[in-house]
Amino acid sequence: MTTTTPGVPTTVFPGNAHPVRPATAHDAKALRKLAAVSGARPLAGRVLVAEVGGVIAAAISRDEPRTIADPALAPAYLTTILRLRADALAAVARQPSLAERMREAVSGARQPAALPLAA
Repeated sequence: MTTTTPGVPTTVFPGNAHPVRPATAHDAKALRKLAAVSGARPLAGRVLVAEVGGVIAAAISRDEPRTIADPALAPAYLTTILRLRADALAAVARQPSLAERMREAVSGARQPAALPLAA
């Protein structure tokens, strides 16, 4: 546990505490079961899953802002880890250059006219 404000504890969870990976066709049954347990409709399209003890405990759709999780199995922070991973993958898709992503994070996105032209 760390503190950022004196006297106010902040819990930090490592982003690699649970395996996060793209869903495959083999995960379809587990995703349907997860949707049923969470009381939501199944996710479709590009999906990331997070595992707890080798079992899919939560999932996020990369095509729509929706997550599903097994409340009995998934820690509360697991959907946050999935959102962070999905956001990171979206950032790489928008701008594959790490240097550009870091500049954008610090100083904001550059205007399209300011971008260098490719040779």
